[in-house]
Amino acid sequence: MKVHNIESTSFLPKGQVTCEIKDDLLSMKTNHSIPTERFDAEHLSINSYIYLPDRYRLPLRIDMSVKIDTPGLYLLLGKGHVNFGTPWSDNRRMDDIIAPSRKTMFFHNHVEMNQFTDISLIYDINEMQILIDGEERYYSKKERYMKAPAFRELNENGFEVKIACDKLVELCIKTFTVTEFEDTCGIVPSGKELPAAFTNNKVIMQGEKPAFEECIAFLPKGIQIEIRELDAYLRSLKPLGFKRQIEKHGNKITYIASKYGVSYAIFLSNDIFDHSLQWYLVTNGKPETWHRIADRMEDTLNGIAGKAPDFAERMFYCLEDCVGCYPNCLAKTQYRLGDKQKSVCHGKLKFRMSVNGFADVRTFVNEISSLV
Repeated sequence: MKVHNIESTSFLPKGQVTCEIKDDLLSMKTNHSIPTERFDAEHLSINSYIYLPDRYRLPLRIDMSVKIDTPGLYLLLGKGHVNFGTPWSDNRRMDDIIAPSRKTMFFHNHVEMNQFTDISLIYDINEMQILIDGEERYYSKKERYMKAPAFRELNENGFEVKIACDKLVELCIKTFTVTEFEDTCGIVPSGKELPAAFTNNKVIMQGEKPAFEECIAFLPKGIQIEIRELDAYLRSLKPLGFKRQIEKHGNKITYIASKYGVSYAIFLSNDIFDHSLQWYLVTNGKPETWHRIADRMEDTLNGIAGKAPDFAERMFYCLEDCVGCYPNCLAKTQYRLGDKQKSVCHGKLKFRMSVNGFADVRTFVNEISSLV
């Protein structure tokens, strides 16, 4: 058995990431959107991450104590990945290290935000197990790598370990250990039924029409207060005239100002969420007829820049970068701010999953209101 206690300084950055050592803890941020929603696409790969320079052979065990403040976290081993703390709509939470199937693969990958979580991934020759805070979340004897013809040769060369997180996430790593074993990791299955993966907004009963308060019931109390206050604010704005819509399964709350073609949406996933604003595409009819009623993103950013240039720069940074999902994508939008230019997915501006994120929404919408 060989134990590798990884120092914070051992991780190397690749692509658009920034790292900082604080009190022996490694803090990492990704500065460009990564295609974590498109693990089904072979031509797309995560190209911004931190990695270890050495390679490791199975059987092996990875133990880490990590914290994220917003979804989500991705551990990449070989050609595979395991996702942690991602929304329920993430249906490819893991895939094989040698022969990815690029199909739906759920497991209960929930972790608490803003607190350190102990995660163990154990890849044995004939078994695999995932533990989160000591609880067995996944166990299998039927992983594709176990019977892959290429396994022996690839394992002899070893597998690279990478860690990535979504843009706007702050990842903090307290400890990270890789243990290589001679014969077996000695996995001990719990023998219990594995906890069910979150695959919907669990507060909404089947067949029940979701109510506003029910949709946000699992979010932290402070966030619930912010959403209620923002709800009242948006619906009071004249002449924007935001109308609230609740998706039939309670998974999204949308505020639409249809006269101006702008919308703000909160995507709900029990105790976590995502929220964004965009001048939306009208997609009725054939693609060549798709259009926007308006797109005042640059006007809004420039208006803010005249009063609060740092805030305008930060909002420009928060635009969701195009990651190249499709060639000639009709939703790809070009924006400029000063001497900067960016290709943006759906013209979407994303906000942090925090109280400060809601303050940013209000400030940005204030400027839109003054423009119209």
